[in-house]
Amino acid sequence: MIRLCTTPFWNKNITNSSYPYLTECFRNTVLQWVPIVSLAIVPDVIGYSINFQQQTKSAKLWTESARIWLHFIVALGSFIANCFAEKYTTIETVSDERPIVPELYVSFPSQIFCTWVTPLILRGYKKPLTENDCWQLPISERTVTVAHQVQNCMKRMNRRTTNISYKNTSATNQTEDENRNSLNDLPMIDIEKPLLKHQKKTIFWHALFGAFIDKIIAGGLIKFVHDLFQLTGPLILKLFLNFFTDPTKPKWLGIFYGILLSAIVFCQVIFLRAYFHCQFLVGLRFRSAITGLVYRKSLKLSNSSKHETTTGEMINLMAIDASHFGDITTQLHMLWSGR
Repeated sequence: MIRLCTTPFWNKNITNSSYPYLTECFRNTVLQWVPIVSLAIVPDVIGYSINFQQQTKSAKLWTESARIWLHFIVALGSFIANCFAEKYTTIETVSDERPIVPELYVSFPSQIFCTWVTPLILRGYKKPLTENDCWQLPISERTVTVAHQVQNCMKRMNRRTTNISYKNTSATNQTEDENRNSLNDLPMIDIEKPLLKHQKKTIFWHALFGAFIDKIIAGGLIKFVHDLFQLTGPLILKLFLNFFTDPTKPKWLGIFYGILLSAIVFCQVIFLRAYFHCQFLVGLRFRSAITGLVYRKSLKLSNSSKHETTTGEMINLMAIDASHFGDITTQLHMLWSGR
């Protein structure tokens, strides 16, 4: 310390007094160098602590990000695996003779792209198909089930119509009783049969459409979504063409328009296929129901009715006329869609 300054560094006699006083060497060294060194070191310490906290936070952020991405990849892989996984086998999908149509238990992508039909097509390409090569229809699509469903709907509507007619008849009984004596001498006209015949026709058409109204409404909703995509496509194409005319627009916007236009066209094709698939199923049910009901009616005809109705007329009803109703369903929603 003597080398650093000419006076002593510490003097007890000066410091240990009623009025303590520091030596000149202490004032020039400690009282000056300590604040300077502190000001020089403290910012570095603060900066190091801030960097350490940021590194800790960034490490936690990277850990959380890696955990989130890992969870997303596992969830995406599970979703893709679930899409390609087939459903479990039920009693309906197993048969001793022929297997049930695989549409009921195939994966979701196979249902969308109809790849479950490919083995049957390849089999038909290699050799002529026989009855054993084809699948069995599910229980919900068989003629017995469909005809029974329409027949039950007809019974409910017939019961409802009978109750309404009974209420209307009971309400007018008092008025008829007053004028019945004056009408006894007039000739009676049989108008009951035409009314019943017309009533039965109305009940049949209501029952035919009412039995499958859920499928018809589902087809209408699918057609509506398809029309929305069909109207959105030209709007995206217009924006895509405007992108090429304006060089100031960023490139990512053109890539986005291209991907969006491709996705819209893809969804449009998927929804159109789903619409025709749904409507063809409704048409198949219409044809099966009409064929089954006409066949049941032909078995219950009396001898006089069999002489009036020939076998060819009944065959035409079950074959040609029933197939026409199956073709109507694909064009049914064109009435409001227009395309």
